[in-house]
Amino acid sequence: MLPINLLHSFYWSRMLDVISQNYLLSTTTCIIWSENEEFSINWQNINPPAAAIVNIRLHNLEASFPEDIVDFAAKREELLNDYVVLNPLVEKLTSSIEKSHCQNFITFQMDIPVFIEAIINASRYSIWRSVNNKFLFVYNKDELLDEHFQHRFFEDQSSILLIERSNTNPEIFELKTNKFVGLRTDNPKQIYSIDRFNASSNNFLHSNVLFPDKLENLEGREVIMAAFDYRPDIVLKYYPGAPSRDRAFAADDVNGDVEIDGTEARILKEFCVKRNCSVDVDTSDAYDWGVAYRNMTGEAALGMIARGKAEVGMSAMYTWYADYVALDMSMYIGRSGITCVVPAPKRLASWLLPIEPFQPALWGFVVACLCVEVLALLFIDHYSAIIKALNENSHSTTKNSWLHNFEYAFSTIMLLFVSQSNKGAMVGFTPIRVMLFACFLNDIVVTSIYGGGLSSILTVPSIGLAADSVERLYAFQLKWGADSEAWVAAIRDDESVIMQGLLRNFKIYTEEELKELAQTEEMGFTIERLPFGHFAVQEHLTSSVLEKMKIMIEDIYFQYTVAFTARMWPMLGRFNEMVFMWHSSGLDKFWEWRIVADYLDGNIQKMLMASLYANLDDIGPVKLGMSNFVGMLLLWSLGIIFAFLAFLGELLLTHLKRVKKVAANEEIEIREIH
Repeated sequence: MLPINLLHSFYWSRMLDVISQNYLLSTTTCIIWSENEEFSINWQNINPPAAAIVNIRLHNLEASFPEDIVDFAAKREELLNDYVVLNPLVEKLTSSIEKSHCQNFITFQMDIPVFIEAIINASRYSIWRSVNNKFLFVYNKDELLDEHFQHRFFEDQSSILLIERSNTNPEIFELKTNKFVGLRTDNPKQIYSIDRFNASSNNFLHSNVLFPDKLENLEGREVIMAAFDYRPDIVLKYYPGAPSRDRAFAADDVNGDVEIDGTEARILKEFCVKRNCSVDVDTSDAYDWGVAYRNMTGEAALGMIARGKAEVGMSAMYTWYADYVALDMSMYIGRSGITCVVPAPKRLASWLLPIEPFQPALWGFVVACLCVEVLALLFIDHYSAIIKALNENSHSTTKNSWLHNFEYAFSTIMLLFVSQSNKGAMVGFTPIRVMLFACFLNDIVVTSIYGGGLSSILTVPSIGLAADSVERLYAFQLKWGADSEAWVAAIRDDESVIMQGLLRNFKIYTEEELKELAQTEEMGFTIERLPFGHFAVQEHLTSSVLEKMKIMIEDIYFQYTVAFTARMWPMLGRFNEMVFMWHSSGLDKFWEWRIVADYLDGNIQKMLMASLYANLDDIGPVKLGMSNFVGMLLLWSLGIIFAFLAFLGELLLTHLKRVKKVAANEEIEIREIH
């Protein structure tokens, strides 16, 4: 006959053998051992589980850390920098989850409440996470009170198995689980029996599944979503009698009745149609996307999930790593691009107008032609006297100076270029006549083309550049802003020069400030480009504002949207399956077009799409104003000024020559006197 303690160990070992071989295969199991010898395992009498086992012994936790293969010091420092509270059990569980990938947990007796608090923290602190956790709680009957099973943990987790051993007959184990399904007002924490195991005969009374699939039919359980109205992803419509509830309102307040719609909300709603659950929204703190911290605090919508006030967060939430380390996220829902509407380019009317008809290369060609004409006429005119003398067999030649020939060539060519004639000179030399005729034909073609180009520029206005690309947005140093840090959170760590320059020009404003700034048309405003060509537009970007704005032709950056959930949310795996089917069926595109047509301003959508391909709607012939002649007037003014300066120069030069001549005459007279 075995001693009583060995007999108890034998019964428990047989119970564990049956459960592990049927339910704990292929996943690592963490066993949290206490000093209670009643639940020790005699491995000689049972088959060890196929998967790895991590033994965590509470009586020597701190002493076991130096013996671990994995050094927890670096992880401990990282967590302490996030202002979390650690203890040895939390550290050991965190290390086991992150490095050994524990998904099954076995705990005994009075260690169960301690373990529950520790696993909630450890699941948050570990960067590795699982959606298939199983929890086995083993205890003797009457040694745990009902209050131990009233923890929120028993409402949030679906795969819990309680193994209760009889005090009078230790070979009998009562197998229990939590309800989990049903309305939260119907107490989903309650515990009920699912089977009984007789360790001596090694059989079950009912042969029921010990870990039933509670997610297949949730029996009306509410899924609480933290969100705010952000169309077309989330649409909240309040009216009495609406099918859902906003938990920000009192239970008897009809103002809290809300209809939930939107491209992302419909995924969760369809999930609940399939799984027989309902969707409630909580907007009490969801004034923004916010942020979640590892110490179970946070701000706005993501902070509500971190604090356990909501289970899932949706509203075009991106794959933000800072929140990922504290929460869990679904598979991607869609691609979303962040871009800007910027001031539309303005008409150009500047002093450069006279040179705009030709491109710089063409101006260079014109100048080169003029130089060639001047040089050709210079040499022909200079040697014309020699040619005439040779033709007339004369030995006396009279040549003009090179300066005089250059003045003649330059003035004649410039006069021809502006369609004027040199009336002060008679051309009697045939080569010069041919040369001037060729120059006249060339110049008349050039001036005709120039005149036509100038006419078109004057009547059809030229448009400047807009900051409609990432490079130009950076080059123009245009200020841009939004109502939340979430718009730029994904690029805060981007060390490129352009992105850092853009971030320096970004500023957060309130909604009222954005409405005022939108009227100035002097800055850019963030806008979201949806996966299938539409735009999520905020209230301050009205039709009147967008008439003078232009959307960027490219995204500043893009990311994938997800749904953030609480760690160990048991429905995440099934929700991911729903998202996958949603993508595969093509409903993502259909729903975007449908929701945009139902809830967004179609005129604004058309204006934004049209602004991609045109600068302004009113480009065309316009009445000329003084601004169109700024360049001509400037050129005319410069001509007057230079002519006046030349006139003064000639007067001064004549005066100096006269003074020099008078001085020379006086010197001659003095010499004659002497």
